[in-house]
Amino acid sequence: MRLVSTIGKGSAATVHRGELVGRNGIRRRVAAKVVSAVSSEEADFVFSHLMTTARRNACVDHPNVVQVYDVVDHRGQPCVLTELVDGVTLADLQARFASTGRRMPLDLALFIAGEVAEGLAGARVARGPDGLQIGMLHQSLTPREVLLSWRGEVKVADFEMSKARACSSSVRSLRALAQRSAAMAPEVAQGHEPDARSDVFAFGVLFHELLIGPRFPAGLNNSELMKLAREGYVQPQTFRPNLPEVALSVLKRALEVDPELRYPNAVALAYDMRRVLLAMGVGDGRYFLRRTLEHEWADRGEEATSEVSLPMTVDSSEYQLFDGEVIELDPRSTKRRK
Repeated sequence: MRLVSTIGKGSAATVHRGELVGRNGIRRRVAAKVVSAVSSEEADFVFSHLMTTARRNACVDHPNVVQVYDVVDHRGQPCVLTELVDGVTLADLQARFASTGRRMPLDLALFIAGEVAEGLAGARVARGPDGLQIGMLHQSLTPREVLLSWRGEVKVADFEMSKARACSSSVRSLRALAQRSAAMAPEVAQGHEPDARSDVFAFGVLFHELLIGPRFPAGLNNSELMKLAREGYVQPQTFRPNLPEVALSVLKRALEVDPELRYPNAVALAYDMRRVLLAMGVGDGRYFLRRTLEHEWADRGEEATSEVSLPMTVDSSEYQLFDGEVIELDPRSTKRRK
């Protein structure tokens, strides 16, 4: 595999644009996500978990889910190879609207939310080689994990990747937890293991952001954020009145503090989201999304052809790897050549 260029760098990983070259010269564009430096003791655990997760992800074949191809070892650090999505993240699009004081059009918000629900449901019912459902969870859904392609596709990335990242002490810090608190179900913030209903709550938070706004008020410190997360607090609707009741009913159930009162899983959630879209007359919104992205990024010129692959795109600074570097694809191999 050849690393072509650096897409972006986040706290947990650096994402590169790559190219897989087969023995017969067949080429495939991929994203290579190199997990940030971990100790030698942590590396084995992270690699093992990522391999297990990659095998489970490989069972998911759904248009709303980013495909995971493989996990390889590079310079002693795990490197996840995935489908390369040409576009931006939902967080990027939200920031564009927020920067000019605009709200996302309702039909576009509903379409994106519906596609996210379909992706979560598709992963949930995916079957393994034995024909049994694998029950895939996301465990860390935020707008950064939702990728929007220039073609108008909506894809969810990073299923079950959070446990590998959590082995780092820096990721377990109060600050790091608080940064992820907005999407945390109350039971997860209290220290319980996430389950299917936790994913439903995280979807509810994302849906709330699209329809209404942020879950928490601004200006809170880390301790205050975690306290509200443990309580299941969600900022009430203070603007954008007259939202359709059919959509609000789904939102309310997804955000129930008691997990027993939520949708049991993403499959049930996606079913009701389909009913919302039908009731609101929202059909295939890919054309509308494509035109919206073209309009919002018209000022970027050639940069608008850049790719995103996973949510670690908060910093465009260079990583220590070299563009054009070739990685041997023998798992756990550290051999490389220019």
